Amino acid sequence: MNNLYMAMGGHNKIRQLTETFLKKAMADDLLGKLFAGKFDHAAYIGSYFDANFGGPTDYFKERGDLRFLLAKHVGMSISEKQRARWVQLMLTSAREVGIPEYAVATFGQYLEGTSRSTMAFSNVSPVAALAQLGYVEAPKPLVDEH
Repeated sequence: MNNLYMAMGGHNKIRQLTETFLKKAMADDLLGKLFAGKFDHAAYIGSYFDANFGGPTDYFKERGDLRFLLAKHVGMSISEKQRARWVQLMLTSAREVGIPEYAVATFGQYLEGTSRSTMAFSNVSPVAALAQLGYVEAPKPLVDEH
């Protein structure tokens, strides 16, 4: 396989993974409030994974890079328990939809790093976090969708 995108099965498999994850997250006692009402979030997460893992780069063109993702989580105050549960549910979902274990292992390594950065930025004051990310003002859209 050329890249993680292909190893995971491409766009449709990644979308299946993110939809499975979102259902679990919405029903989860630790994550439910963070994902309440975000029915379109599976598409955003899937598009982000596509772009980062070697697939179509629509997310970068339409929304931005990692800075945008981190900025979207500023002020959410994600706890370590929530971060760990997010990773756990992502990996469980990946296995449930049939992503090969070697790809799940690489995916897990990626999730660990990205989720730690996201958690850190979610717990910094919005002004400080956005300044660290190089924003003069919050990127649009920052409210209502992730």
